[in-house]
Amino acid sequence: MADIVLVTEASGYTGSHIVEHLLQAGYRVRGITHPERVFALRIAYLEYCDRFEAAGVADLDHGDLTDVFRGVSTLIQASLPPVKGQITEKARSIVESASTGTKHVLAYARAANVKKIVHTSFFANVLHPDDSWTPIVVTEDDWNSQSANDLNKLGLHPWCLHTAAQVIAERELWKFADANPDIDVTSILHGFPFGPYGRGQVLDQHRSGTFAWINALLHGPPGRPPIPNGPPYSPNYVHVADVARAHVAALRVGPLNPPQRKRVLLVAGYMLWPEVIMHLIQAMPEIRERLPSPAGGSGPRPRTYAQFEMRNANEILGIEQYRDWREAIEDAVKAMLRLESRMPSH
Repeated sequence: MADIVLVTEASGYTGSHIVEHLLQAGYRVRGITHPERVFALRIAYLEYCDRFEAAGVADLDHGDLTDVFRGVSTLIQASLPPVKGQITEKARSIVESASTGTKHVLAYARAANVKKIVHTSFFANVLHPDDSWTPIVVTEDDWNSQSANDLNKLGLHPWCLHTAAQVIAERELWKFADANPDIDVTSILHGFPFGPYGRGQVLDQHRSGTFAWINALLHGPPGRPPIPNGPPYSPNYVHVADVARAHVAALRVGPLNPPQRKRVLLVAGYMLWPEVIMHLIQAMPEIRERLPSPAGGSGPRPRTYAQFEMRNANEILGIEQYRDWREAIEDAVKAMLRLESRMPSH
């Protein structure tokens, strides 16, 4: 029996794409999701029923994961769920699990004799949100300075709270890696992912994450201003398929000699929303009346933003080319339009 690749957040956006790319590459996969989503996840990958199984876990941060890790040789720890809306105790509990949940899952991986771990996180681990629109260059050696102290700031923007959680989780990962040098660890820090919904993605929150921006492109009064470009969001992007492709590539790369941390930035480039709108007007004229005005709004628009210097995606994973933002945006817009056409109100 082939060893199993265990994927957390398998019914999430990036997690579902990772699962599909692993299955297409021939891996045997076990995807973790909430118990109420297990049946839907099994149905989504029915054609891979000989190599895919869905595991329901109600509490990934504290539950008994012994059975989930049985037969597992590789762990892919997909992204934390995003924090949405105002900062509440519920949102705070999500991000506070970044430390306890990461350590809990890693402890079970160690006990199960897992040999390889790929941790999914964000570019924000090297870039503080306050620096997103400053003329600096950040690399895979940099760290966002956010810490657990940021979790106590009630006025903190939800994205900033989410980035603090991601930094905390990745720091726990490298503490674990340092204490367990026999386990091969890679951390993939991807940009804002755009593209179609995942096959196994739960779509009850189909307007969350980067799809909140796609929703803002398609819904609102005529002539409304474009989505603002500015802090705390960096104007970067990566196609979600390239994120999944990087995870498969990471499984094929062993420990480096001489040893070094495999910390991989995965940002395909940059895009500004007025440019996105102008492209969609040309590429998809049938939705022109639904789009914001590319010239709307008032006040200066910042155009100087932090940029990423990446080496490891190419040097370690062998990734040289990426899908561009036009394909990523069109794929996301078309996916939302298809989903809306199937909804009862349409």
